Amino acid sequence: MFKINYYICVSKANKNIFNCIESILNQTKRSKTEIYIIINSKKNILNKKKILDLNKKDIKINFATERKIGIPFARNKCLEIMRSTRSDFTCFIDDDGILPKTWLSNMFKALDQTNSDIITGPQISKTKNIYEVVLERHAKHNSKVNWAATNNVFMKSNIISNIKFKFDIELKNLGCDDQLFFSQLNLKGYKIYWNKYSPVFENRDQLRSNFLWFIKRNARFGSSTKIIYTKLYGPLKCLFYIVSKFFIEFLKSLYYLILLPFNFKLNSLFVIQYFIRSFFTALSIFGVKVEEYKT
Repeated sequence: MFKINYYICVSKANKNIFNCIESILNQTKRSKTEIYIIINSKKNILNKKKILDLNKKDIKINFATERKIGIPFARNKCLEIMRSTRSDFTCFIDDDGILPKTWLSNMFKALDQTNSDIITGPQISKTKNIYEVVLERHAKHNSKVNWAATNNVFMKSNIISNIKFKFDIELKNLGCDDQLFFSQLNLKGYKIYWNKYSPVFENRDQLRSNFLWFIKRNARFGSSTKIIYTKLYGPLKCLFYIVSKFFIEFLKSLYYLILLPFNFKLNSLFVIQYFIRSFFTALSIFGVKVEEYKT
């Protein structure tokens, strides 16, 4: 039986984490399982007893604390634990994510079909908030992709013992450190594939998911471009990739501008999304950053 470790980073009190833990416990695929909850806070933000009481199976739930505030620090704590424990596969899930019962079994099916090192998939808003719908990432099933987000990752654990780089703390106030990390793995030759049949359903606080949040998130996505491409390709080649990304994002905004008559509300948000990304991608050349996460 395979040994599988799940890693969940928590930075604030979130009642949805109980649903997240239950969804892991209720997977139909049998495996030897451990859950690691990384608390990235200087305060007591979790009811550990209530979480442990959820466990009706022979699954070990562990807690660890990372006092340096910022999601890259918490994710690097996960890497430390991975290197000191034994498992066949590693899973990253957000604390507000819910796994369908067949999530793990479908990950194994995708693994057999693709012979990949890392499998990622969609994160879908349960509330169908229009801003989150526009932000959802899509790809063809079993297609190769260049990066993964830690909201939905299934990977071979031995990868971590073969690398020295970590989640980049320079992105602690911008986000996208997971994009950089898995892009680095991709450049190292590790294959990343998309599995649309293992979605993670997101229970985000809907008060946050408004138009201003949507604007800031896309601005941060563009602002992170120079840092990511410099780390991936070096200070000279990165300019070519930044310019390419600028034109791609800008052309996408023009594409959805043409589609406005077919669904004005939805496509107008796509126009705004890709225009903002292209604009702040260009500004990233000059070091302009739109920082959101505070430490």
